[in-house]
Amino acid sequence: MDNGRARIDRKLTGEFGDYSCDSPWALIESAAKAMRSHRGEGIEFVLWTGDALTRTAGMSPEQRLQCLRNLTDLLSRTFKEQFVFPALGHEDIGVSFSQLAVLWQQWLPQEALDTFQTAGYYTIEQRSEKYRIIFLNTNLWLNTADNRMLQRTGSSPIDNTQDPYGQWSWFQSTIENARRKKETVYIVGHTPPGVDDRVSGAASLSERHNAKYLKLVALHSDIIRGQFFGHWHSDTFRVVYSDTGLPVSWIMMAPSVSPSSPGGPNNPGLRLYKFETNTGQVLDYTQYYLNLPEANLNGKANWLVEYSMLEYYDLQEITAITLHDLADRFTQSNDYAFVRYYAANTVFLPRDVEQIWGCGGPLNGVCALHHYCTVTRLNPESYKECYSSYAYALASAGPSPPSFHRTLRLLVLLVCAGLLWDR
Repeated sequence: MDNGRARIDRKLTGEFGDYSCDSPWALIESAAKAMRSHRGEGIEFVLWTGDALTRTAGMSPEQRLQCLRNLTDLLSRTFKEQFVFPALGHEDIGVSFSQLAVLWQQWLPQEALDTFQTAGYYTIEQRSEKYRIIFLNTNLWLNTADNRMLQRTGSSPIDNTQDPYGQWSWFQSTIENARRKKETVYIVGHTPPGVDDRVSGAASLSERHNAKYLKLVALHSDIIRGQFFGHWHSDTFRVVYSDTGLPVSWIMMAPSVSPSSPGGPNNPGLRLYKFETNTGQVLDYTQYYLNLPEANLNGKANWLVEYSMLEYYDLQEITAITLHDLADRFTQSNDYAFVRYYAANTVFLPRDVEQIWGCGGPLNGVCALHHYCTVTRLNPESYKECYSSYAYALASAGPSPPSFHRTLRLLVLLVCAGLLWDR
């Protein structure tokens, strides 16, 4: 960490953490309490999108299990009337599937436990409302470098076959079964396909699995009502296209509770989705945030509404087409869509902190191009083509292409954004 960042981090340190560290317990408790107090009575279920732990070598398996037990207990006490559905993050390692199955058996039915305790994936069927949630273990599809890291840190063995632990055959049969039953589908995982908007050109899923996922989603896009992931810590979305270039599905990435990540900091965030149970259509979402410096200064966590999706971006509905059109607005100089997106991307991060980590600001055309390409090009090669095809012209009229930091940190405790749904 350079001296400039160290000065900023020390100034912002307090009870609820700072931008160079992960979530202290006070921050996690405040997040759970805030969600319960805002709309606790209307929540249908809770999605916990992973990364509650760290790969720090000094943390024993017993300590890791105890951390997960503490978080599980907190969520159980906070959401007594709701089920919490967890997805495995790439940091949630060193604890076996069978141990986690015992820990989370209060939330998962036996059908889900059967596959989870073997390979970390499962499905939840809501028979009365005719929708199904598919939870993927994206750790099985990570690229080679991330697979080696999981092996070195004591995770479950990584299967490098074409279909690790049979997840692809299970995923395909599960979604085909949902089609036969005339169910709508939500897909939930930790690591999304595509390119990280905080780290230029970086993809976490292997190229083979990334392409296979996009193909399967496009094929069944007519019954998929939404895809929800974490991992990147940023407030962003992705659009999936058909082979003919038509926008057919969308992915939402909610920001994390943790204020720190290798790609740069963000204010803590939580999200509440509103959906129609009889159609599965996601109607809107409300993004909540915590102004971290203000919370530390006042000694009180005041979680506030940051924005609501439709109003903030001037949309009529959330569909693949409207999100495709929104991304197109990023590159239009007479439209403020990218200014708004850029502010939300790091959860209203203070300007003096954002300037250290950002890609040049919302008025930088190259910065807007980078984000446009990450949103609309989910194949790493197509991202590079998108970026390079326009960057030369933009660079001649503005700053040099952005430089993104990849500073590594020891993570103590990370809670990626739990996605909260209500009717």
